[in-house]
Amino acid sequence: MLKILIIGSSYSIKNTFAKKFNNEKIKFINFRKIWNLRNLDKFDIIILSGFHHKIFQLQLKNLNNYIFDYKNFIKYLISKTNKLILISTFIPKKKSFSRVVYFYVNILNDFVNNNKVVVLSFKKIMDDKLKNSLVGKLLNILKIETTAQNDLINNTNEFVYTKIKKPKFIFLKYTRTVFIERLTRLFDVD
Repeated sequence: MLKILIIGSSYSIKNTFAKKFNNEKIKFINFRKIWNLRNLDKFDIIILSGFHHKIFQLQLKNLNNYIFDYKNFIKYLISKTNKLILISTFIPKKKSFSRVVYFYVNILNDFVNNNKVVVLSFKKIMDDKLKNSLVGKLLNILKIETTAQNDLINNTNEFVYTKIKKPKFIFLKYTRTVFIERLTRLFDVD
């Protein structure tokens, strides 16, 4: 039985990977708690999903400093596992207005070729809970692409990020709220 740690508070990530590894010993921990403590046992697999939402409010220089600190956090996690699964937002090929995309592009490119790290990049997970919600129905009506939960569970290798993408970033220096950040993602160009 594998010993697996899932870091993050996203319901859809926890639910999806708990289903994927349902026969394994899974432990969940909040991202902010582990960021502050940095006191982990060894795990066979660590799944990392999360970041501080303060990145939307930081000046660009401070955002880049946070990215540096986050890379060191990933290095710490790598030292505590045989395999780190790093969950990323979907990275468009051409243009992005998103600070989250900027954050992940600047992190992933340092780890995409590390043999202990698997980067998964996908659009919002459409699970049964979201599918039946008002938001899920709205995403469907607007024909906004999502990732089917069962596809991610059964075909995980299709979502492995291997090709380094460098989209052009627009309006990156402007701080924003979480809501505005989510709206900007609708204008990303793949």
